Amino acid sequence: MKIWRYLLGLALLASVLLHLGLLLAGPIYDWWTQPEFEQTALRKTERKLAEQSLDESEKPAELANVKAADQQQVFLAPLYTTKNIVKPIATKVASAEPKPRLNTASKPAALVASEVVVASAVASENMPVSVDGSDSLGVNVASAVAENQAASSSQPAVAATAVAESASKVANKASRVMAQLNREASKRFPKVVDIGYYWTVFDARMQWKIDKDQYVLRLQANPVGKKIEYLSEGKISAKQGVTPIRFADLSLGSSVPKNSVDFNWATQTAVVGPPNAQKTEPLEAGDQDLLSAALHLALMGSRQTSYGMSLFSGKKRYPDVVFELKGEATLTLGTTKVDAVLMRAQWSDRQVDFWLAPEWNNLPVKMSVNLGKDGSFEILAKEVTLDGRKVLEWISPQNQQQRRP
Repeated sequence: MKIWRYLLGLALLASVLLHLGLLLAGPIYDWWTQPEFEQTALRKTERKLAEQSLDESEKPAELANVKAADQQQVFLAPLYTTKNIVKPIATKVASAEPKPRLNTASKPAALVASEVVVASAVASENMPVSVDGSDSLGVNVASAVAENQAASSSQPAVAATAVAESASKVANKASRVMAQLNREASKRFPKVVDIGYYWTVFDARMQWKIDKDQYVLRLQANPVGKKIEYLSEGKISAKQGVTPIRFADLSLGSSVPKNSVDFNWATQTAVVGPPNAQKTEPLEAGDQDLLSAALHLALMGSRQTSYGMSLFSGKKRYPDVVFELKGEATLTLGTTKVDAVLMRAQWSDRQVDFWLAPEWNNLPVKMSVNLGKDGSFEILAKEVTLDGRKVLEWISPQNQQQRRP
């Protein structure tokens, strides 16, 4: 009987290991064959993270009436030519010498030039302007003027020159408007963000959504069928940054959080811990939770060289945590190299690193959290979508040329 029990136990163990191997085969293969998460040596930097804006109405005065659009159209007045000018009825009079012909094109050409300038100026001030980086306004104006010139080749060279000069001025103005709009757009914080991460050999996903002055931020992962979910929600503004209202570890389900933090800014207190062992901690302006801290640093940019705060993990409060800009490095995310600035906080035996990508609105492309006995994790981005625009696309390791040695 003992032998049969022993054999039965071995068979059960083998079955469990086989199923576990099948479950982990895919993630382990991807991890083993993916490119190394290369990082150049941390270097000193003069780079400053751009301050982000939240409201599209936050534009310079000269751009207050300029709105973004996918396409740009410029309407020009009809071209006047000798064909659409009513010719006077003339009677034949005998003459020894022919009378000089009336040059009817001179006046219409000047009129065309003025109308091109007026129509183009109105378009650049009041009509939508594309912000996709193309100088569509200048191109359309120049193209329209070129067509008019081709259709009226009989007009005097002086008038054609006037048209070209006017179009050039309008195109230059459009280029300046475009450049300014692009600069403003690059500092406009994305309202819907979806980032896929590697969490060791597993997938993780962080999503945030900003609606007016409210934000909701989630980090989710499912290693070996286990659910991991963290939630941070609260208020957000360009001036104050992120003000968390609630942080929760929802790994056990949304109804009963494993750990949570309820921020009461009116009483300057926070209730921290699991449901059966909560305690009240002091709260000061600027304090953050583990997730909101990354969002706050990305939004505020380089308004300060360092950010001091109390950091809440759901289990406890860590006072006197200071994030400082330590330098920058080039990270390899799949097949893409991205420069990222390191914001680091160190205290006791703990360390939190947020790697923020300036070219992607300072969003965190890598996060390393080491809280000692309270837990640790490291995640690195593999795909990034900002307001529906994918800026980093995940490529299966099998399809990447670079492989682990």
